[in-house]
Amino acid sequence: MDQSGPQSVLRSLRGPLRAFGGAILSDADALDEDGWLAAEAIIEEALAGKPEGIKRQIRLFLRVVNLLPLLTTGRTLRALPPERRLEFLNRLQRSSVMPIRRGVWGVRTLIFMGYYNQDEVRRRIGYAADPGGWEARP
Repeated sequence: MDQSGPQSVLRSLRGPLRAFGGAILSDADALDEDGWLAAEAIIEEALAGKPEGIKRQIRLFLRVVNLLPLLTTGRTLRALPPERRLEFLNRLQRSSVMPIRRGVWGVRTLIFMGYYNQDEVRRRIGYAADPGGWEARP
């Protein structure tokens, strides 16, 4: 067992995660390379304290979601055009299979967390909340 530190949940799944994120973020080019690296670091930090079983489920889900379109389109999620990715993910979030719906919403939540927790993104969208609450506002 490697004792050098926590194992990355997302390192081997960067492509599928970014394909998923690029489809659900309102601006397809919302994040550049630095933005994606920051989002991935935020997500990794959030997952660091989670049980290994949850991390395995996230990795498995991202792998399956990336490969599932092969059955109907002959392409992975990463290889689909952006509009087809969104269409595919919308079908999954309406699936009659509860674990699939939960997986879509879980990964979606992680991506939004990684995106909106960046200072640059908050500035760009005009988010001005203060940790001090209403009392800290001018």
